[in-house]
Amino acid sequence: MQVQGQFQMTSHSQVCTNNLLVLHFILQSIDGIGSPASLLFQYMAGFIRPGAITYEEIVFNMETQEQVINHEREITQRLSSNEARRVVIFITNHSDEVRGDLFVSPGSSATVTEVSESWPV
Repeated sequence: MQVQGQFQMTSHSQVCTNNLLVLHFILQSIDGIGSPASLLFQYMAGFIRPGAITYEEIVFNMETQEQVINHEREITQRLSSNEARRVVIFITNHSDEVRGDLFVSPGSSATVTEVSESWPV
């Protein structure tokens, strides 16, 4: 097979190397191995200097008010020292087959309004 055509490159390209955080929220019952979030992290690590890219996977289960508080505490602790100027957020979840609402715990779904009203202010 012979390929015909011209090979072209851009006259100028640039890669932003600011610190990057890939933040992956994942429902407790889902396995995150091979997820698009981890694949993006591995791919971008080839372009950004070591130590300037971080991957954080935060497993969530917000069935009870205590779990919501613990989730907020975990996020605060894990991200308080991160200096990323850019953040890419992934949420891996299921949705209710009848209502379409996202799951907040492995066996319970809720509307966005219900979730936001239950979070501590």
